[in-house]
Amino acid sequence: MNEGDSSQGLGLAPISRPKLYEVVAARLEAAIRDGRLKPGDRLPSERDLMETFETGRPSVREAFLFLEKKGLIETENGRRARVRQPDVFSVLESLDSVIHLSLQDGETFKDLFAARSFLEQAMARNAAKTITDAQLALLRERLDGNGRAIGDRHEFVRTDALFHRTLFEVADNRIFEAVHDAFAGWVEERRSKLQRESFTEQHAHRQHTDIFNAIAARDPDAAETAMRDHLKGWWAAWVTQKELPQDAYVDPPTT
Repeated sequence: MNEGDSSQGLGLAPISRPKLYEVVAARLEAAIRDGRLKPGDRLPSERDLMETFETGRPSVREAFLFLEKKGLIETENGRRARVRQPDVFSVLESLDSVIHLSLQDGETFKDLFAARSFLEQAMARNAAKTITDAQLALLRERLDGNGRAIGDRHEFVRTDALFHRTLFEVADNRIFEAVHDAFAGWVEERRSKLQRESFTEQHAHRQHTDIFNAIAARDPDAAETAMRDHLKGWWAAWVTQKELPQDAYVDPPTT
């Protein structure tokens, strides 16, 4: 091997230089993470940052956009950008564009659906164990609303998601609620493509009723099974309409 070929043999690649906006964003993010900039604090003005980093306005604005997409800051017209109070909702929201793009891949969608199924089953099981009378009444109200929406596609989808979200609310954990909202949004783009008729909505509502009855009976095993059967039904609809290969879905582990 020639001396000049040694680096190729090690699999080394040229070092890429970061873009100016990436450097600006990294330094501002470091200031946020170590507490020099706290939630609610205003960032320095664009002009001050241009002078500090000796860079142009476009680099500063691209850095702001990058940090805003990450959920670290928020910008307002005519006012300096502000450090955002971190929360799980903003973190998941920042993933939207990446997730929607990756959902075009069948394997990614399979994994996402399996993860959602696992969580939904866990929430149904937990609800059967811990739901209060007031929460059960709310679940009943949302189930009835879902039944009245049969035939109105938009309203049925909305009340469907609301019924499921109630089970996450029973857990009284904001992270679970945020995860549900994110999953529902990510999956909805695919679900909206399905051909929907009133008889499929009636079937879905009957399955919702099975879930409700199992929870009302305080039967965790039956609640988990009813939820698993319900979500497998949605998967079968995707398969039938050739959204995904028939053998793509594998049952997630039971809770």
